Amino acid sequence: MSNPPDLSDRPLVGGSVVPFACVDDDGHAAHERVVKARAIQCALSRICGICGRVLTRPVAFPGTPDEAIDGEFLFPPCHESCVREAAADARQLLGHDRRPRRWVLVTTGGFDLVRPTRRGGPVSFRPNSVLDRETLLERESAPHS
Repeated sequence: MSNPPDLSDRPLVGGSVVPFACVDDDGHAAHERVVKARAIQCALSRICGICGRVLTRPVAFPGTPDEAIDGEFLFPPCHESCVREAAADARQLLGHDRRPRRWVLVTTGGFDLVRPTRRGGPVSFRPNSVLDRETLLERESAPHS
């Protein structure tokens, strides 16, 4: 496993690092939304949705159990170490409205960018070969501080 990411240059909101994919070009940052342009940039430039640096293999996707079952993720591709660090942060939402009870980490050798079917809809990501699937965190209640 690679070293923990250096996220010291990422903005903070509510005491928690805001992922690269959740900050727009004007600097507005929000844990609960994925900026579509940033998500597309992550996919096409092969950069991490959390730290914003070049991806290495395997590529990791953080998601809910339902996303893992469906094989389609809202949050862009990431480094495995970045996903593990984000999942350990109880305030991290990774583009979801609220923190799921469990995060699932799916690693893959490659993925497809799924463009929205309607104008203005979100993009999503579909791993094309799952290497591993792991539940990272189970929590008893939903802390929102």
